Amino acid sequence: MRFNVTVDDAKFFIDEEKKTVVCVIEGTRNLFWDFVSTNFRISPDCDESYNCFNHINGCASILDAKMLMPNRFVGIAKCGENDVWDEDIGRTIAFSRAKNNLITSFFKRAQTYVNYLDKWLNEAIDTLNKLGEKLTENSKKREEYIASLVGTPEE
Repeated sequence: MRFNVTVDDAKFFIDEEKKTVVCVIEGTRNLFWDFVSTNFRISPDCDESYNCFNHINGCASILDAKMLMPNRFVGIAKCGENDVWDEDIGRTIAFSRAKNNLITSFFKRAQTYVNYLDKWLNEAIDTLNKLGEKLTENSKKREEYIASLVGTPEE
């Protein structure tokens, strides 16, 4: 249940003159939805992400739009005045910064998704509780009606 972004997924732009390394990780727009659809299937016939965004507020596109990530994350490493230029260290720093930005964005969407699921579950619980109350009320009315027809044992 992991998503994995590696250095192989990144593009690097090196400027030795300015002592700068820029790392770009692209193609990440659907990363969160891909993760959810791959890892959170209850059964082959039931996908809670489909259920969730088709029942909350009656509009899939609102949740879907919030779950899309930016399509590009950037990390920049610059040498300080007293630093010695090392391209490998620059690549490592730039990649770490880009990946950190990606992970932050990913978990922001995960929190939004959990909040939607939580809201949906609370609404489902409230609906079931109301149904239970209604069934109890109907059962009492039915018992009173039967008692009025047949009478009570004391009569």
